[in-house]
Amino acid sequence: MKLLLLSEELTRQYCRKILMPEGATEILADIANKINRDQKLYDIYTEFYKNYIDSGHWTTTWDSPPMDPYVEEIFGKEASLFYLHAALQRLPLTEQRYAERGLSEQLLVETLSDIGVWVQHAYNLLGHYAIRNFGWIWRHLEARMFRLGGIQFMATEFSGVVKGFYNENEKSCLFLCGEGMELRANGDMQGVCNKEKTTDGFVTEYRETEDYFIGNPITPLGKGLNKQVKLKKKEWTKVLDKGDTVFEIHIPRNTPFDMESIQANYKQAKEFHAAHFPEIESKGMVCHTWLFTPQLREMLPPTSNIVKFQKQFYLYPTAGSVRFLWNFVFNDLTELKDAKPDNSLRKQVLRYLEEGKEIFDMNGIFLDICGDFGTVTYETE
Repeated sequence: MKLLLLSEELTRQYCRKILMPEGATEILADIANKINRDQKLYDIYTEFYKNYIDSGHWTTTWDSPPMDPYVEEIFGKEASLFYLHAALQRLPLTEQRYAERGLSEQLLVETLSDIGVWVQHAYNLLGHYAIRNFGWIWRHLEARMFRLGGIQFMATEFSGVVKGFYNENEKSCLFLCGEGMELRANGDMQGVCNKEKTTDGFVTEYRETEDYFIGNPITPLGKGLNKQVKLKKKEWTKVLDKGDTVFEIHIPRNTPFDMESIQANYKQAKEFHAAHFPEIESKGMVCHTWLFTPQLREMLPPTSNIVKFQKQFYLYPTAGSVRFLWNFVFNDLTELKDAKPDNSLRKQVLRYLEEGKEIFDMNGIFLDICGDFGTVTYETE
């Protein structure tokens, strides 16, 4: 197990290459120096790298790694950077994978610089450098996700929690709930806003016969209906199921957000994968984002780019909460009592909460078969 970034100089070189903030770069170089001089730190570091990162475990969890008390004792409030340094040991492998696919160094820098953005964001929030979303960065370092234009794209297998169907004659799309989804009577997922399950809910059913797909339909705004529909197989084709490939997309904080840019980014992503990953045959895009908070349609005008973006996706029941939206509209350290209504969206979010209304994020799906991104509408179905 060769750990190249235990060299202070290589640590600096790689950090500067991916545009890590200079202050964080110096701390990471100092971490490399201390690991080399302290056998106990070295043992903790190598064990963590072997069991958490090199084993692939970190690709299976969103949790931050447990902090070793000795690491906290030595590095204090910057202890998370010890674990970030271990993650950055993947950078030589990242470079190798980019080279094998004929990907440019510019793309590597544009994609990997996101890690530094989050480290700087932590500094702006806390007053010291940290990595607060360790469970996110394996996508960059394992060369699974790429920033193309302003959007991050990662090919992934769809979970199959819902099923997608298309009627060619009617040019119509419909999603059915998968088996066993626990929904409220109003069609929202049980557990929304971290609330107890309601007593008037229902559990969805799904089955297929020789002639029909049978299940609970979902409205485009993500409400599951407490009724069964039968879709004739002669008229409807199943176009999205468990294991199908889709692009999981993420929108970084520093992305210009307008529909024309997003359309261009998606076109670029399809051309990029066709050229460099021809084995990937994606059916569309999936996204879990605060932008898919359906209540935003009541807060923002129809001309809003957020509303336009949301309407390109078919939402489905998700046990979301206000936290996702809150962290972006305010920040995750701001409490409700301290939040200031200093712009239109913040004012409306606070008013909504003061009135006791729920705000929660959702998952959404865009399918290529339904039309070109930016032109699709599900509202009449």
